[in-house]
Amino acid sequence: MGEPTNWIDEYFKSDVRTVLAEEQLQVPGLRILAKHTLRNAIPPLNWHYHENAFEITMCTKGALSFSSTASNYKISGGDVFITTPNEIHSTDEVPLSLGEVYWFQLVTNDPSRFLFLETAAAEMLIAGLNGIAAHVVKISAKESEYLIQAFHFARSESNPYVVASFINLFLHILILASKKTKFQLTPDIGKSLNYIMDHLTWELSLDELAAQCLLSTSQYKQKFKKQVGISPRNFINQQKIELAKSMLLEGKSITETAMGLGFNTSSYFATVFKRYTFYAPTEFLINQKGKEERSRLWE
Repeated sequence: MGEPTNWIDEYFKSDVRTVLAEEQLQVPGLRILAKHTLRNAIPPLNWHYHENAFEITMCTKGALSFSSTASNYKISGGDVFITTPNEIHSTDEVPLSLGEVYWFQLVTNDPSRFLFLETAAAEMLIAGLNGIAAHVVKISAKESEYLIQAFHFARSESNPYVVASFINLFLHILILASKKTKFQLTPDIGKSLNYIMDHLTWELSLDELAAQCLLSTSQYKQKFKKQVGISPRNFINQQKIELAKSMLLEGKSITETAMGLGFNTSSYFATVFKRYTFYAPTEFLINQKGKEERSRLWE
């Protein structure tokens, strides 16, 4: 792990990424509120922290990996990843893959200036946040709308009291959700996941997977995404690419790996590989070799 930095986000706006800072938000305690739509993988986040601020990241599409100094965490649609003030975290050299995330940072060291709340109400809410034990909390699509609406109103330069109200509601929902029992997969989707993992070298058909679950294809896709957090095709591709990494590192050629995983052509495989890892297969191998050499230097 390199030397962690105090990461400070600044105002930024593009067609895929919008970061609203304190100057735009005008909500006490809300340092930033942002959204990023990841159409292709982007470089990994280095080890960093946010001084005196919680960072709360909600994944609405796709799947992402995060790490703290204690453990690694996988989040997908419906998951919220929480880091506490000054907690060091990163993606541990894992690029951010396809998906969509909303995130915000909260400074909680002054309850008298927190989301326009009275001090007693602010103290209760902050205590609830500090009481969340897990780094990952699952919420429903309906519950995620409160944060989406907060971003929508903030981006349209709406009344900051409206933005604060939506953030306040979202935080209360998050605290309640953190106390619930984790959702379990239904037997059909659980079996489908096992089947996918056992047959990654096959060209897997969603129609066949749905039939195994006694569901129509549309029902299967909807049920799978609701429980797993990402679409079945996205999940299959992610797992194939993870296996592809191992095959390439074992010395198999790009063509051999592509054919062995059911891709029609090596060029299509390379396109999918880069979409999920940020690197072309050859770049991935060069990068891994560089990591191994750096590790040997530190031994």
